[in-house]
Amino acid sequence: MAEAVRLIIWDLDETFWKGTLTEGGIDENQHFGEVVKELARRGIISSICSKNDFNAAKDVLERLGLWEYFVFPSINWDTKGPRIQEIVEQVQLRAPTILFVDDNPMNLEEAKFMVPDLQIADENILPGLLENPLLKGKPDPDMKRLADYKILEAKNAVKQTIGGNAFDFLRESDITVELDYDIEGNIDRAIELLNRTNQLNYTKNRVSDDMETARQQVRDMIRSYNVHTALVHVRDRFGDYGYVGFFVHVRGAGYNRLEQYCFSCRTLGMFVELWLYRQLGRPEIHIRGEVISDLFDESNPADWISFYNAEQDTTAQESAGRGGILLCGGCDLEAVAHYLQPVTERFRLFANTIRHGGELRRDHSTIVAQSARPVPADQRDCLLNCGYTDEDLSLDYASPHYSLIIFSFWGDLYYRTYAQHGGQTVLAYTPSNLGYNDLTTFYEADLRNRGVPDDGIQAFRHSGIQAFRHSGISEPTWCIKAPLTNRFSGVICVKS
Repeated sequence: MAEAVRLIIWDLDETFWKGTLTEGGIDENQHFGEVVKELARRGIISSICSKNDFNAAKDVLERLGLWEYFVFPSINWDTKGPRIQEIVEQVQLRAPTILFVDDNPMNLEEAKFMVPDLQIADENILPGLLENPLLKGKPDPDMKRLADYKILEAKNAVKQTIGGNAFDFLRESDITVELDYDIEGNIDRAIELLNRTNQLNYTKNRVSDDMETARQQVRDMIRSYNVHTALVHVRDRFGDYGYVGFFVHVRGAGYNRLEQYCFSCRTLGMFVELWLYRQLGRPEIHIRGEVISDLFDESNPADWISFYNAEQDTTAQESAGRGGILLCGGCDLEAVAHYLQPVTERFRLFANTIRHGGELRRDHSTIVAQSARPVPADQRDCLLNCGYTDEDLSLDYASPHYSLIIFSFWGDLYYRTYAQHGGQTVLAYTPSNLGYNDLTTFYEADLRNRGVPDDGIQAFRHSGIQAFRHSGISEPTWCIKAPLTNRFSGVICVKS
């Protein structure tokens, strides 16, 4: 069964209009211009493949007010098969969704030979074209789809002047991405992206066709505190593509995954999906079905995209200054990190982590405080044996690069600290499934029964009963005493 048509490629002489332009002329009152306009209002695009003089044909179409309704017009005296194939490649549509109409059977067969899945028809199809169910389209009164293809056409022209090097062309395109967090205000567009995208929909987790049900499903999937979600707005120097992507990103201590990740083919070839995936920290993603862009292609630099910066990002400068932002805390800051990251080029999130089957509260004030000065060798060795790393002791909050620092020490309220027998080391450590209980009241067998892995048991042997004593839960050091100066726009300490 033939597929719905998204593009018509028109022959001109004795097809689109009556007569032959170079042999006796045409009747400018008999043409299918109104049909082309109505198709555009249905979101169906028109192109041209005609054996004619380009300037002469363009003059007529401009005089009729129709030239702007066609994209990628191919008007010359070359054979049509390769030209049809080129148009198909340029519009980036699947051949079964394209219809080529020509009064010459040889041209139709040649096109079919070059593009086997192409739909073809002679001029007899035209009188009933608008009633054909394959050309029903979808309402597009503003002709947004036509505008999108005009942008694609302009980009293709510039690309050819550069010599066809795709990466060089993309670097000249000034592609920017803006994340819009107003999902409720644009919820119907999010639903459209979830249900209508396919080739760049990596998760394919659809929602209901009933709009009210779908709206509630979207609200349910984004309501949790640990969800980072946004619509993706793309622009380049050729135009504004609007909202072309949507994602639902769930992140916290020990997990980082994408539950929804979908993009419109409107930006196919820009590699926005690859760039954004890296910006999100390369989260875990379960890819369903076939997609046409590889998120894991490290050979693609995708270095031609940046975050949108309206008027030199003055709003970001007002809030964050010219320096960077440092967040130190638990999952509460994980939830807001993605909203702050786009406003500065220098950003760091320093949060608790899962390692060796245990929860390491490197954001606990006892650990953070040790980053203010060199850690003595014996204390450092003790911490390393307990599962910490040098990176956990590298919180550079005295760096001049940060204009805004936020500490959130709510973990101090719940996580117990332990002091080393015969030493100066104090740390917070919680093996998996231990909760907020006192570590020193447990034995190895207890931890094994709770599913702690062997490397976690090794850490426990250093931090357990024999090595440490329980210090309890002490009042946190809410603001770290460190060589901070008034160069900061602010140091914010959050008490839960």
